[in-house]
Amino acid sequence: MQESVLLVEKSLSRVSMSSDDSLAKSTSSASAQTGTEHFSMAAAEGFSPEMHHNLYRFQCPYAGQFQCSETHLVFKMEGKGEVLYRIEPWDTRSLDGLGQMQPAGPLYSIDCFEGSLSHLHLPHCEIQYEENQLVVAHFTGDNIEIIQPLNVTSTHAIINIQGLSLYGLLKKFILHPSPINAQVLLFYKEMMDKRRRKQLNIHLLPGNVPEKEVKDKNEDVIYFKTSSTCKLIPGRKYRPLCDPYVSEPKVGKFEPDYGPNYHPTFVVFLQAEEVTVSLLDKDGTEVWEPHQILLTTKKPGYSTETSPLRMEAGAVFVDEPRKELISGAEFVDTHRKELIQRVSSVMEIVDWLHSKNMITDEMYSNIQIATPSQNQMRILYRVLDTGGKAVKAEFCKVLKEKQPFLVDELEVLQGLVNL
Repeated sequence: MQESVLLVEKSLSRVSMSSDDSLAKSTSSASAQTGTEHFSMAAAEGFSPEMHHNLYRFQCPYAGQFQCSETHLVFKMEGKGEVLYRIEPWDTRSLDGLGQMQPAGPLYSIDCFEGSLSHLHLPHCEIQYEENQLVVAHFTGDNIEIIQPLNVTSTHAIINIQGLSLYGLLKKFILHPSPINAQVLLFYKEMMDKRRRKQLNIHLLPGNVPEKEVKDKNEDVIYFKTSSTCKLIPGRKYRPLCDPYVSEPKVGKFEPDYGPNYHPTFVVFLQAEEVTVSLLDKDGTEVWEPHQILLTTKKPGYSTETSPLRMEAGAVFVDEPRKELISGAEFVDTHRKELIQRVSSVMEIVDWLHSKNMITDEMYSNIQIATPSQNQMRILYRVLDTGGKAVKAEFCKVLKEKQPFLVDELEVLQGLVNL
């Protein structure tokens, strides 16, 4: 099966996409293809990804379809492999010249190191998905591929993976949009004033925005987990009802927000331990039923289900009282054996150190020609030992950026040993 792919240059002088009619024709062609092959969500096995800040990791044990519990992405794997993925901000300027197209989901950066990923299911929030002609934008270097899905189900758009990088859903701009599956997310914090007020932030977001992404952007407030699903119309005005308090603004327009900042749609300042909140449309019709919110005092940045592991440049530490700060140099010395055996993509780290003039040209060449990666690491350790704490700290910083899960695992194990 071949997908209909239209390659579009970013440069406006070379952009070539004919019209909505051609897009409709391509979509029709893609739909016809699904008659010969069926892609189903029924067989997808759920998994909880490993997470480090905004980076997700899935270690696939065998062939099959697997659905991420955080993002609802589905990966069809042909065998064992590792998938790393994250959400990147859309640059809407790159969509200039594509006609009236707009983002219909987050933009995902996806890497699969063993090449075993064959199909990707991107979650959408369209209710009338057959009419909205969903397509997938694939960013590769200076180009954008517009990919017609192999199939669009009630929850996902399915494409064949021909190359890894950035993937995101697009849909046509519609003058009179239809409702989409949406969500209402609530955060609050104690105000440091004499009246001991509380600030309640109300976010109206598309249903395919991962909850975790919004929580990560609101670390100084407390997330209130509740039933959040509703149906909202893009461009339509809504207002929260939380008597006797009034929101700021009183009325707000629902604009699908795919990051990166996720600012609240409404803010309510109140003096109460509990409040009932609902959402009404411009006609006063209830679109999100009343929810009783109990405003208890907790440590900002935490919800009832999170206990984050944090890492910072040059140093590694965890947010637990009995863990101690370990400098980058100490980390590199402590885990010498494990790092030699387990660090992959050594040259990616060596390139960075070389650009900082921390590795001579001669040592760079010696590492480059060495095989396998364990021998590269042994040579690199000679450089680290000679360079001292500053070079080791820089190595640790780069390692944390390039292979965060390995650093996480080693540091947690070291913390357990120190208990």
